[in-house]
Amino acid sequence: MPSSSHPNSSKGQADPAAATSAASCTGCPLSGTCARADPTLTECAVTGAVPPPALPSHAPSPTPGSELDITEVVSRGVEKAVGAAFGLGWTDLLAAVIERTNATDSSGNEVDWGRLQLGRNLLCLALVNLVPLHGAPASRWAADAVTTHSLEAPLVSAGAVLGIAGAVFIGAGIKHPVGLLCRAALSVATSTGRLTWRFVRSRLGWILTRPVIWAGVSGLVIVTWRAVVHLLAGA
Repeated sequence: MPSSSHPNSSKGQADPAAATSAASCTGCPLSGTCARADPTLTECAVTGAVPPPALPSHAPSPTPGSELDITEVVSRGVEKAVGAAFGLGWTDLLAAVIERTNATDSSGNEVDWGRLQLGRNLLCLALVNLVPLHGAPASRWAADAVTTHSLEAPLVSAGAVLGIAGAVFIGAGIKHPVGLLCRAALSVATSTGRLTWRFVRSRLGWILTRPVIWAGVSGLVIVTWRAVVHLLAGA
């Protein structure tokens, strides 16, 4: 009785007629670096399928928003350097602890702690309250200025700046050596103002704005605390 099986129909045996140049290691672009490459194979020894497609003819373009921003790198470097210089590296640990406290809000939505920039804000808050400047931190200077001069300090400062700027602006229109000096001073002041504004609006602007903001906020908190203590204790 003849056998019903045929050698070519055994399971797992490849059909020689199905072997093509595209299904062998000869046409694979990775055959030069593949340790299991063999031109006699009819299927890939790694994936079990045909070799991978040819490599792209051009370098893939980065996705929008994934480009390296050197200002962000410098900004993070300054953040780490300031924290290390004044011994405030613990602010990163505190920020990590805060970020792990609540993953969702009261409505069940995920909390995006990254938008608050806890590391930078905590660093600036510690800087203006712990690092002394001529014997006192910046928050104490702000509190003393508010206590001593009240609204007089910002108004007088703004009035002085406006008065000097107005005098220089008027002097720039005079045809005199003094007018030449005023025009030069006005040009320098304009260029400096534009550069300062550009710096403030850049990713590095927090280096200038955050300490000033937190010094003012901390100063108001200190003034409020002094008023509460004076009201309750009569000190």
